[in-house]
Amino acid sequence: MKEVLPGIFTWHEFSEEKQLNFNGYLLVSEGESVLIDPPGMTDEDLAELKSLAGKNSKCPLQAILLTNVHHERECDEVRKKFNVPVLINEKDEAGLEGKADKIFADGDTLPGGLMTFKFESQKSPGESAFFLKEKGIMILGDALIGKVPGKLNMLPPDKYRDPKMAKKGLGKLLDYEFESLLLGDGEPILKNAKEAVKIFLES
Repeated sequence: MKEVLPGIFTWHEFSEEKQLNFNGYLLVSEGESVLIDPPGMTDEDLAELKSLAGKNSKCPLQAILLTNVHHERECDEVRKKFNVPVLINEKDEAGLEGKADKIFADGDTLPGGLMTFKFESQKSPGESAFFLKEKGIMILGDALIGKVPGKLNMLPPDKYRDPKMAKKGLGKLLDYEFESLLLGDGEPILKNAKEAVKIFLES
Protein backbone atom coordinates (compact mmCIF):
# COMPACT_ATOMS: atom_id res chain seq x y z
CA MET A 1 0.00 0.00 0.00
CA LYS A 2 1.48 3.30 -1.15
CA GLU A 3 0.58 6.91 -0.32
CA VAL A 4 0.24 8.60 -3.74
CA LEU A 5 -1.23 11.89 -2.46
CA PRO A 6 -1.65 13.22 1.10
CA GLY A 7 -4.22 10.97 2.76
CA ILE A 8 -4.70 8.84 -0.39
CA PHE A 9 -3.26 5.31 -0.40
CA THR A 10 -3.37 2.75 -3.20
CA TRP A 11 -2.63 -0.90 -3.85
CA HIS A 12 -3.25 -3.07 -6.90
CA GLU A 13 -3.59 -6.45 -8.53
CA PHE A 14 -2.00 -6.89 -11.96
CA SER A 15 -4.36 -8.23 -14.64
CA GLU A 16 -2.55 -10.55 -17.04
CA GLU A 17 -5.54 -10.42 -19.35
CA LYS A 18 -5.73 -6.60 -19.51
CA GLN A 19 -2.00 -6.00 -18.95
CA LEU A 20 -2.61 -3.25 -16.42
CA ASN A 21 -3.17 -2.77 -12.70
CA PHE A 22 -6.57 -3.01 -11.06
CA ASN A 23 -6.33 -0.33 -8.38
CA GLY A 24 -7.96 0.16 -5.03
CA TYR A 25 -7.85 3.37 -3.02
CA LEU A 26 -8.02 4.27 0.65
CA LEU A 27 -9.05 7.85 1.37
CA VAL A 28 -8.26 9.10 4.88
CA SER A 29 -9.96 12.42 5.61
CA GLU A 30 -11.51 14.36 8.49
CA GLY A 31 -11.38 11.60 11.07
CA GLU A 32 -12.76 8.83 8.87
CA SER A 33 -11.74 6.73 5.90
CA VAL A 34 -13.32 4.98 2.93
CA LEU A 35 -12.20 2.28 0.51
CA ILE A 36 -12.88 2.53 -3.21
CA ASP A 37 -13.09 -0.46 -5.60
CA PRO A 38 -10.90 -2.79 -3.49
CA PRO A 39 -8.98 -5.49 -5.42
CA GLY A 40 -7.32 -8.39 -3.63
CA MET A 41 -4.87 -7.64 -0.83
CA THR A 42 -1.63 -9.21 0.32
CA ASP A 43 -1.22 -9.88 4.03
CA GLU A 44 1.05 -6.82 4.15
CA ASP A 45 -1.62 -4.63 2.51
CA LEU A 46 -4.24 -5.90 4.94
CA ALA A 47 -2.03 -5.25 7.95
CA GLU A 48 -1.37 -1.70 6.76
CA LEU A 49 -5.08 -1.14 6.13
CA LYS A 50 -5.88 -2.29 9.66
CA SER A 51 -3.28 0.15 10.98
CA LEU A 52 -4.55 3.08 8.90
CA ALA A 53 -8.29 2.44 9.04
CA GLY A 54 -9.02 -0.34 11.50
CA LYS A 55 -11.42 -0.10 14.41
CA ASN A 56 -8.85 1.44 16.77
CA SER A 57 -7.19 3.76 14.25
CA LYS A 58 -7.52 7.55 14.27
CA CYS A 59 -9.63 7.44 11.08
CA PRO A 60 -11.71 4.23 11.16
CA LEU A 61 -13.18 2.84 7.97
CA GLN A 62 -16.76 3.99 7.32
CA ALA A 63 -17.66 2.46 3.96
CA ILE A 64 -16.59 0.67 0.79
CA LEU A 65 -17.59 2.70 -2.27
CA LEU A 66 -17.97 1.14 -5.73
CA THR A 67 -17.68 3.20 -8.90
CA ASN A 68 -19.57 0.56 -10.88
CA VAL A 69 -21.00 -2.93 -10.74
CA HIS A 70 -17.93 -4.47 -12.39
CA HIS A 71 -15.60 -3.26 -9.63
CA GLU A 72 -17.17 -5.40 -6.93
CA ARG A 73 -13.81 -7.19 -6.73
CA GLU A 74 -13.01 -8.16 -3.11
CA CYS A 75 -15.53 -5.90 -1.39
CA ASP A 76 -17.34 -8.80 0.33
CA GLU A 77 -14.13 -10.04 1.95
CA VAL A 78 -13.20 -6.55 3.11
CA ARG A 79 -16.73 -5.93 4.36
CA LYS A 80 -16.53 -9.07 6.51
CA LYS A 81 -13.14 -8.13 7.95
CA PHE A 82 -14.07 -4.53 8.80
CA ASN A 83 -17.86 -4.77 9.28
CA VAL A 84 -18.61 -1.75 7.10
CA PRO A 85 -21.30 -1.15 4.45
CA VAL A 86 -20.82 -1.40 0.67
CA LEU A 87 -22.33 1.50 -1.32
CA ILE A 88 -23.06 1.66 -5.05
CA ASN A 89 -25.07 3.85 -7.41
CA GLU A 90 -28.76 2.93 -7.45
CA LYS A 91 -28.59 2.14 -11.20
CA ASP A 92 -25.97 -0.59 -10.69
CA GLU A 93 -27.31 -2.25 -7.54
CA ALA A 94 -29.25 -4.99 -9.34
CA GLY A 95 -26.17 -6.28 -11.20
CA LEU A 96 -24.04 -7.06 -8.16
CA GLU A 97 -23.06 -10.67 -7.46
CA GLY A 98 -23.22 -9.89 -3.76
CA LYS A 99 -25.36 -7.26 -2.12
CA ALA A 100 -25.07 -3.53 -1.50
CA ASP A 101 -25.84 -2.31 2.00
CA LYS A 102 -26.74 1.18 0.79
CA ILE A 103 -27.23 2.96 -2.51
CA PHE A 104 -26.44 6.49 -3.58
CA ALA A 105 -27.76 8.75 -6.31
CA ASP A 106 -26.35 11.38 -8.65
CA GLY A 107 -25.17 14.41 -6.66
CA ASP A 108 -25.09 12.73 -3.24
CA THR A 109 -22.36 13.47 -0.69
CA LEU A 110 -20.72 10.26 0.53
CA PRO A 111 -18.54 9.32 3.52
CA GLY A 112 -15.10 10.90 3.36
CA GLY A 113 -16.56 14.13 1.99
CA LEU A 114 -16.80 12.77 -1.55
CA MET A 115 -19.40 14.11 -3.96
CA THR A 116 -20.62 11.65 -6.57
CA PHE A 117 -22.03 12.06 -10.06
CA LYS A 118 -23.04 9.58 -12.74
CA PHE A 119 -22.03 9.36 -16.40
CA GLU A 120 -24.43 8.56 -19.22
CA SER A 121 -24.04 5.87 -21.91
CA GLN A 122 -21.24 3.96 -20.15
CA LYS A 123 -20.50 0.25 -19.79
CA SER A 124 -22.87 0.07 -16.84
CA PRO A 125 -25.84 2.36 -16.15
CA GLY A 126 -24.52 3.45 -12.76
CA GLU A 127 -20.92 4.31 -13.71
CA SER A 128 -19.97 7.00 -11.19
CA ALA A 129 -17.18 9.42 -10.31
CA PHE A 130 -16.14 10.46 -6.80
CA PHE A 131 -14.92 14.03 -6.39
CA LEU A 132 -12.99 15.45 -3.44
CA LYS A 133 -13.36 19.16 -4.10
CA GLU A 134 -11.07 20.59 -1.43
CA LYS A 135 -8.14 18.50 -2.64
CA GLY A 136 -8.89 18.67 -6.36
CA ILE A 137 -9.04 14.89 -6.70
CA MET A 138 -11.30 13.02 -9.14
CA ILE A 139 -11.70 9.24 -8.82
CA LEU A 140 -13.00 7.09 -11.69
CA GLY A 141 -13.74 3.41 -12.20
CA ASP A 142 -14.17 2.35 -15.84
CA ALA A 143 -15.08 5.76 -17.29
CA LEU A 144 -11.42 6.25 -18.29
CA ILE A 145 -8.38 3.98 -18.00
CA GLY A 146 -4.66 4.70 -17.93
CA LYS A 147 -3.01 1.96 -19.94
CA VAL A 148 -0.21 4.28 -21.07
CA PRO A 149 1.17 6.45 -18.22
CA GLY A 150 0.11 10.09 -18.62
CA LYS A 151 -2.51 9.31 -21.28
CA LEU A 152 -6.16 8.38 -21.07
CA ASN A 153 -8.23 5.82 -22.93
CA MET A 154 -11.70 4.38 -22.86
CA LEU A 155 -12.54 0.71 -22.71
CA PRO A 156 -12.70 -1.14 -26.07
CA PRO A 157 -15.63 0.00 -28.28
CA ASP A 158 -17.46 -3.32 -27.91
CA LYS A 159 -18.04 -2.53 -24.21
CA TYR A 160 -20.48 0.25 -25.11
CA ARG A 161 -23.83 0.40 -26.82
CA ASP A 162 -22.67 3.63 -28.49
CA PRO A 163 -18.95 4.53 -28.05
CA LYS A 164 -19.43 8.07 -29.40
CA MET A 165 -22.17 8.81 -26.89
CA ALA A 166 -20.06 7.27 -24.15
CA LYS A 167 -17.18 9.61 -24.96
CA LYS A 168 -19.53 12.58 -25.16
CA GLY A 169 -20.86 11.73 -21.70
CA LEU A 170 -17.37 12.09 -20.25
CA GLY A 171 -17.47 15.81 -21.04
CA LYS A 172 -19.18 16.20 -17.65
CA LEU A 173 -15.71 15.94 -16.09
CA LEU A 174 -14.82 19.38 -17.44
CA ASP A 175 -17.48 20.93 -15.19
CA TYR A 176 -15.20 20.26 -12.20
CA GLU A 177 -11.81 21.63 -11.14
CA PHE A 178 -9.33 18.86 -10.39
CA GLU A 179 -5.58 18.41 -10.48
CA SER A 180 -5.36 14.65 -9.88
CA LEU A 181 -7.21 11.78 -11.54
CA LEU A 182 -7.20 8.40 -9.80
CA LEU A 183 -8.21 5.51 -12.04
CA GLY A 184 -9.61 2.10 -11.21
CA ASP A 185 -7.63 0.55 -14.07
CA GLY A 186 -4.11 1.60 -15.05
CA GLU A 187 -1.87 4.51 -14.13
CA PRO A 188 -3.30 7.53 -12.29
CA ILE A 189 -2.45 11.08 -13.34
CA LEU A 190 -1.39 13.07 -10.29
CA LYS A 191 -0.77 16.48 -11.90
CA ASN A 192 -2.50 18.45 -14.67
CA ALA A 193 -5.14 15.74 -14.93
CA LYS A 194 -7.93 17.98 -16.19
CA GLU A 195 -5.73 19.02 -19.12
CA ALA A 196 -5.15 15.33 -19.91
CA VAL A 197 -8.92 14.81 -19.96
CA LYS A 198 -9.36 17.77 -22.32
CA ILE A 199 -6.71 16.38 -24.67
CA PHE A 200 -8.41 12.99 -24.71
CA LEU A 201 -11.89 14.40 -25.33
CA GLU A 202 -10.61 16.52 -28.21
CA SER A 203 -8.79 13.61 -29.86
